Amino acid sequence: MDRFLRNFLRRGVTVAVMGIAIASLASANVPDERLSTVPNCLGISPTGALAYTVTIVGSGGPIASSAVSLRFTTTGDTLICWCNTVPGPRPRVISAVSNGVGVAVFNVTAGGCIQYGLAGIPSVLKFAGEVYADNVKLQEFGTVSPDAVDTAGRLPTSIGVNLWDPAGSCATGLADGVQHTTPLSTAVYEWCTDVNCDRATGLADATILTPFLAGAASCAGNAGP
Repeated sequence: MDRFLRNFLRRGVTVAVMGIAIASLASANVPDERLSTVPNCLGISPTGALAYTVTIVGSGGPIASSAVSLRFTTTGDTLICWCNTVPGPRPRVISAVSNGVGVAVFNVTAGGCIQYGLAGIPSVLKFAGEVYADNVKLQEFGTVSPDAVDTAGRLPTSIGVNLWDPAGSCATGLADGVQHTTPLSTAVYEWCTDVNCDRATGLADATILTPFLAGAASCAGNAGP
């Protein structure tokens, strides 16, 4: 009986130790910006058809059920043309949860191009927002969109007297076609036309942009405080 009890206790202790070790490994698997894939280019569109995909990885591998958030700066939130369906409070925080292989996908319904690192952004922060996973900052980002400019061809980051004014509609129209045409026809890199965020401007971007331009994709919405 004593021998049985000793074996039982020994096995119980072993199982407990293993459980603690596994729990320790799990808690140590925090998001790592060096291992994760988090683009600094966020695709947004009036229909939400552009997907922004991130993969959250820690030292222990991909992290499932990670709480991922896009946290917009006050300036970025103000410059973007938000569809009315996107709730506040402002500045906006848009959240998603990673799947079993650490992937989280965002489909943001909005418009406006804010080039990452652009000196003309009217803020000391030269980006539109930041990506966090489990409260760990992984990346800063700018935005790209088929609806890059307003009907007068002005970018959100335009300066001077005539500022960007979506006027109640985040809409892909003629002015956007003009904005995108030259980079597409010359294959000269342009941040605002690189809608697939692959650091090149060409056929792949034209393929993505064409349905938006042909269908005049839009939503009721606006920019501003």
